[in-house]
Amino acid sequence: MFSKKNKRKIIINGYAYYWSSTGDDSWINLYVMTEVPSSPKLICYFEYHNDQETFEHKGIKGAHLTNQFVITPYIVRQAIEYGLANGWEPFTRGKDLYLGHIDHKIDLRLEQNKEKLIKSKRKSALGG
Repeated sequence: MFSKKNKRKIIINGYAYYWSSTGDDSWINLYVMTEVPSSPKLICYFEYHNDQETFEHKGIKGAHLTNQFVITPYIVRQAIEYGLANGWEPFTRGKDLYLGHIDHKIDLRLEQNKEKLIKSKRKSALGG
């Protein structure tokens, strides 16, 4: 069993899965698991898919990264389905399944799943 703290729940075909995503220096990690003791986790990675904005400050030109890709339930659902299709058996004892980078294996909908767009949608939904 694992701690459900900081995990999000998603139901797919009547089964509950718990997921979390974390960023590190190189990519975004996605972890998916079930409540079954000793069951394998699904682990996969995504690029940040940042936008690059150039700037000039005191005559020095540079760039910074902004508007990164966001892991949404839509992405998690696809990752789970991809994992299941590739041998993940989340309700039995077993070893974790490491899928590696799956950016090009699922539909990321980058035009919708970026930080600025999601914040804008939340503001609109809240009447802001």
